[in-house]
Amino acid sequence: MIVSRAIPAGLVLALLALLVLAPMAGLLHLSALPGYEPADLRIWESAYLRRVLYFSIWQALLSTLLSVLPAILVARAFAMQPDLPLRRLLLGLFALPLVVPGVVVVMAVVSVYGSDGWLPLGRSLYGINGILLAHVFFNLPLAVRLLLPLWKMIPQHHWQLGEQLGMNAWQRFRFIEWPMLRETLPGVLLLVFMLCLTSFAVVLTLGGGPRSTTIEVAIYQSLRFDFDPARAVMLALLQLGLCMLVAMLTLKFQRMPEVEIATSAPYRSRRTTLSYVVNLVLIMAATLYVGLPLLSLLIDALQGPVIKMATSAQLWQAFANTLFIGISAALLSVVAGWFLLQYSASLARQGRATGARLVDLAGSIVYVIPPLVIATGMFVLLSPHVDVFDWVYPIVIAINALMGLPFVVRCLGPSIRQSHARYHRLCLSLDLQGWNRFRFIDWPLLRRPLGLAIALVAVLAMGDLGVIALFGSTQTATLPLMIYQQLGAYLISQATVTALLLLLLCLAVFALLERGIGGKADVVN
Repeated sequence: MIVSRAIPAGLVLALLALLVLAPMAGLLHLSALPGYEPADLRIWESAYLRRVLYFSIWQALLSTLLSVLPAILVARAFAMQPDLPLRRLLLGLFALPLVVPGVVVVMAVVSVYGSDGWLPLGRSLYGINGILLAHVFFNLPLAVRLLLPLWKMIPQHHWQLGEQLGMNAWQRFRFIEWPMLRETLPGVLLLVFMLCLTSFAVVLTLGGGPRSTTIEVAIYQSLRFDFDPARAVMLALLQLGLCMLVAMLTLKFQRMPEVEIATSAPYRSRRTTLSYVVNLVLIMAATLYVGLPLLSLLIDALQGPVIKMATSAQLWQAFANTLFIGISAALLSVVAGWFLLQYSASLARQGRATGARLVDLAGSIVYVIPPLVIATGMFVLLSPHVDVFDWVYPIVIAINALMGLPFVVRCLGPSIRQSHARYHRLCLSLDLQGWNRFRFIDWPLLRRPLGLAIALVAVLAMGDLGVIALFGSTQTATLPLMIYQQLGAYLISQATVTALLLLLLCLAVFALLERGIGGKADVVN
């Protein structure tokens, strides 16, 4: 049985190695060529590289602090108000940024804080200000959802003991809540830092020029505009080194709660009117920050050239390209993840825990490799032999499927291991194999996480801008690339309509896939 699972898993591992190691080898090979060595040295000594490196780390650090620190207060406010009116609706709103593409967030931020927005910042929006606004929009809700389950994990008797001792709010936080929080907080901080460090769409569109350029944007500019592969290679290797460093730190602080679908309220202590008002203000402020850009985008889009855009063949071609890439990448990622996890579960069942962990690690290792770095390696590796722009669909689908694999491993891994541990002997006794086992045993257990995995990968692939911006063209444009092109041509009203269409597409695909495959899910309460 394990041999039959080892063959497809081995093919997947070989494909992973080809997609990851081959581009990396191409980058290293090019960096070692004699013709590129002087340029490399000049890059390392240049003020440009130092400025790009400094800004990449600085914006990621500042974005992380501005996202996570308020998220602690907001998550605590939600936990302390289990009977808050519309609580489920508000937490549902906080789930939206998890499936909203980066380029849509950019348009939402522009619609609120742009020159003609509700809270205009003018030209100061483009630069560090706009980047921070967009990153906080993304990551504050994520941090809230990661931190909220912590209050559920606090034992009930801790709260009761605090009341018996007459602790005030600060003392309860210091002695009851903080010990649980400090174990998880480093992992959350590093996760958000990694997301901000590898942010591409936000920095590309809101960066505002050379002073606000990160490493990934510099890689893209080196290949598409400067035609300088040497600089792109060195920047890609630098980005890879930074991500590996953050990943190693994350492994050290890897204790992190799962994002739960349903959470229960903590022990209900006596609360004062002041604490209730403070919690309510925090929740409403966070809700306005998340909801206002989306509302502004909706209003601006409906006031834009909707009819004209609806008759545009180019728009619907981009729509079809986006949907095709998203669904294809999701299916490919789930199939690859399925074979890996089945083999890993078989190894774990036989007591080969080290081998199982290595297989799971192989499926998650791409998490630390930015997609643009892999895309750069492929560009450098393939461009001397083929016209990479003719291979845009296979390349974009493969890279996005690869990037979605860690989400598949995280979503499906626990359920597949549970299925093997509980039902393997039963399946052997009943001679349930292949399709029959999947239908009667695996499907009821895996249906919900499978729907979530496919929906997540599809939405992430549809919202990708980095890879398609490197390989795409006018003929093969997706909706994110089309929005970027419209912004570059100062067609703001058209870009707003396209962004709304992309947002609706992502929400519809996510809901249809998650509910259609996974069935009706409970809402976070």
